Amino acid sequence: MEQEVQHAGNQSVDLLVLQKEVEALKSAVQGQRTPWYRNISTVLSVIAMLFSFGTTFVSYKRTESQDIQNARVELRGLLQRLSSLPREHIEMTKKYEKIDPSVVVSIGGFLNQENALLARQAAEIANKLPPKDVSATEYYAIGVALQNSYNVVGAKEFFTKAIDVSTDLNDRVAALRSRANLLFITGQPDAGRVDYQSALNVFSDFSKASYNEYTKKSTHIMTELGWAYSEANIGSIDVALQHVQNAENSLSGLTEGPGVEQLKNQINQAKSMFLNANGQRR
Repeated sequence: MEQEVQHAGNQSVDLLVLQKEVEALKSAVQGQRTPWYRNISTVLSVIAMLFSFGTTFVSYKRTESQDIQNARVELRGLLQRLSSLPREHIEMTKKYEKIDPSVVVSIGGFLNQENALLARQAAEIANKLPPKDVSATEYYAIGVALQNSYNVVGAKEFFTKAIDVSTDLNDRVAALRSRANLLFITGQPDAGRVDYQSALNVFSDFSKASYNEYTKKSTHIMTELGWAYSEANIGSIDVALQHVQNAENSLSGLTEGPGVEQLKNQINQAKSMFLNANGQRR
């Protein structure tokens, strides 16, 4: 009898253990079927991960913005120094040309070296910056500095960038003229003529803006004179004189004034120069 009771007790214990195991398995299965968004620990882990990603992204954007700002400040400083070099060269020339011409040559050499170095640095910074963070004026200034240091390939690249991002009439015209002249210098006169023609047609690109007659005609005159000098430099004197005549024709209708008088003087100077060159050639 006692053995039967003990056996029944052991069966009860075994049954309780079995029930506990079944409950554990049931809980595990139910836990696996529970959606992740109802699991508090999982949700907290996801939130922590998203927060980490968010703070990392914000930190990255802040650092990127600061790097761009620092680069722009550095670029602006380089361009200011580059713009002052021609003035310093003129001042030094006037100061020493009558005292010791050899000093003028030495100073000019040092300034040219500085120009070449700063122009390369400015180009490197501008190329690393997003295009939206560099203005057409800055691209153009770098192009001029590179051309002054005889880096014609780099100069053409930056004149092109200035043209592409320009939203201002003066920026567009200046870059087109400079690239046109550079193309003439490097043996590509046909491409240069295309750029000069684009400069003459520039007002059609800014048709929404309003420009007075003096602005339009003076812009055309300076483009025609620049074209004339480029043609003369490759020996096309007759074509150069035609462009001088085009410039002279643009003077008609302009009210007399200091600006118009200055334009007349530039036209007459170019005409005299090319006529003399044409006479000597013949």
